[in-house]
Amino acid sequence: MAIDSVKLDLHGLPLETLQQIAGHLNSSHRPSLYAFGLASAICYRATIPLIFHYIHLTISSREALQRNIDALVKTLSRTESACHVRCLSVKGSFRLSGESRIEGYKSGSRDRYSWFEATGVDEILGDEEPYKNSPHVVYDEPVIAKSSEEDLAWASVVGLIKTLPRLTKLVYDCRNQFPPSLLDALHDHHPQCKLYHLTFRFRTLLWGTPYPYEMALATSPCLYSVKVECSRRDSEGDDDFNQEAMMELVAGLAPNLKEVVVVNLTPENSWRYYRRLREPWRGLPGFVSGRSIGSLTSLSLLGVVDLRSPGLLQTWARHTDFSRLRHLALGGGYGCETVGVNDEVMEWIAQNCSFPRLKTLRIRMTRDEEDVERPNYANNAIALLGAFEPLDQLSVSGPFEPKILDAILYQHGQTLKKLNLRPSEPEYTPDNYRGRLDIPMTFTKEHVLQIHAQCPALQELAISVKRTKSDTLEAEIYKSFGKMGRLKSLFLTLDCSDWRVTRDPNSRNDASFDAADREICKGSGLLKKGHLREMLMNCAVDETLVRSIWETICQSKAGQELESLKLWTTGGGHWGNYLGARDISVVVNNLSRSWLIERVARSDEDIINVKELGRRAREVCDQEVTDRYKRYAEYLREEKDIVMELEDIAEDSEIMQVFRRIWPRKKGSKDWREDWSSLPLQV
Repeated sequence: MAIDSVKLDLHGLPLETLQQIAGHLNSSHRPSLYAFGLASAICYRATIPLIFHYIHLTISSREALQRNIDALVKTLSRTESACHVRCLSVKGSFRLSGESRIEGYKSGSRDRYSWFEATGVDEILGDEEPYKNSPHVVYDEPVIAKSSEEDLAWASVVGLIKTLPRLTKLVYDCRNQFPPSLLDALHDHHPQCKLYHLTFRFRTLLWGTPYPYEMALATSPCLYSVKVECSRRDSEGDDDFNQEAMMELVAGLAPNLKEVVVVNLTPENSWRYYRRLREPWRGLPGFVSGRSIGSLTSLSLLGVVDLRSPGLLQTWARHTDFSRLRHLALGGGYGCETVGVNDEVMEWIAQNCSFPRLKTLRIRMTRDEEDVERPNYANNAIALLGAFEPLDQLSVSGPFEPKILDAILYQHGQTLKKLNLRPSEPEYTPDNYRGRLDIPMTFTKEHVLQIHAQCPALQELAISVKRTKSDTLEAEIYKSFGKMGRLKSLFLTLDCSDWRVTRDPNSRNDASFDAADREICKGSGLLKKGHLREMLMNCAVDETLVRSIWETICQSKAGQELESLKLWTTGGGHWGNYLGARDISVVVNNLSRSWLIERVARSDEDIINVKELGRRAREVCDQEVTDRYKRYAEYLREEKDIVMELEDIAEDSEIMQVFRRIWPRKKGSKDWREDWSSLPLQV
């Protein structure tokens, strides 16, 4: 009877109400949207526009692309849903058989995205651009020609978009150059469609005048958003002028370009050509300096961007009106944490720029004291952050001080819905460095309560928590997050580093250390076995501890229930400078696990899903370690006539001696990786 009542209630609701329910399910739990659509014919009608609103295509080969398009077209026809498609996303790449490549620089190195996936951090920091010295060649393939074999390979996609009457957004994230036939189809059938080109690049800027098709694509009225990778000079030694070209597109040549992301690289092998002067930039055809200025709404300058002087920002300010920006990102990317805005640039921005419409800001700051002392760093950071109108979203990384946090919360706290705070300091310093040796700021329970008091609208928070062996102080920090009534999403960086070892002389004689703890590690004059032991206990983050942290937050949660908690365990083995401790990375990487917990709302009882992030990458590393143990066991047997079991291979190392003081071998375990567990949270 109850089920029949529910059905009657759903049938009695107007379509608009059912569409609102479907919209909530679509944003909160996509699988429930499909289940809702099966409840009745009218529920099906309410869900269909959302199910087909955004279509994703993954490219791997010409044949697979054709099969996928054929299947999609049949589905759209059967459900009469072509009219609901608003966005089409195309991602991947394919190579035609016998396709020629430009002869030139060859490398066996992985590209930066493959490297990022191998770390496992891509699952944790999905929105971060990875940075690594990997190959980058501007002119690596010929410019695609109209009606060429490669262009014709896109015929199925061209045919598809002709059948989508209300397409408003095309996201192109393919390694292949955007095909002419697809551009013609956009112009002819969807002239108002916005093209988001995430792999944009001029290939022929060094040839005086770029190829006509490259200019046609760059100046297309459909081009709305662009992401471009560039460098001062590429792996072959050719100058890369893509950033200069992008500025001229912004300043008028691309009439509807509103969003630009520039990822600055330091390509592999480019250092060989560092001393050579760059050729003068000749400019794009049709561009007249000073005739017009762009009106970008979003500008992101990421990677190893040069923000040590105002020059780059001054140049951008001559090409686009900063007062129209709604989003700005200065610095950022995994692997280039020390590259950011220094105090000179902070001062210039605060004194010369106006951002009245800005709503979201991502900024990476740096002390930049390797060559000159900068005593005004904190004051200039405060002036910079105070120069922006109150923001909705703010992400700040780099050196923090309490008064910088105070300035952030004073200026922006009342309006912030999303806040990301990631403190860091330069870890490794040159031998002749004479500046301060700072320790990254640690957020305490009092800081969390300060954020709670001054950010009443906060819904998403990312912040670091210093691991202190699951003690009561650490547990109190987790409890304090529960006071944030509107908080829905929490991202905690579990910091297992201990920079005091090299930067705080008062910490080197810890009273809690016993005789074994006070022994100096081999090859290090400062690192003691007690430091190793505490580091391992902090790095050990298993599912039991993760659930305990979740429950501790949720039990004290006021207002809205927490929907997601992400935990990134990092910093193990980082002491503020290199100390030469060997063989610890294998153990640290296995212990330092990261997690995502999500609440799935149900009418009867919520489901709590727990997932280890980066698990596949960790298991690959674990297998490599096992293979190394096997090879060493074979070497001992064949060369030394010594028979040793795999579980005993690692036991003689210094790090394992410390490990065994915490976690003795369990009965029947195959090796140390089965023996550890987290310290219980002291709630």
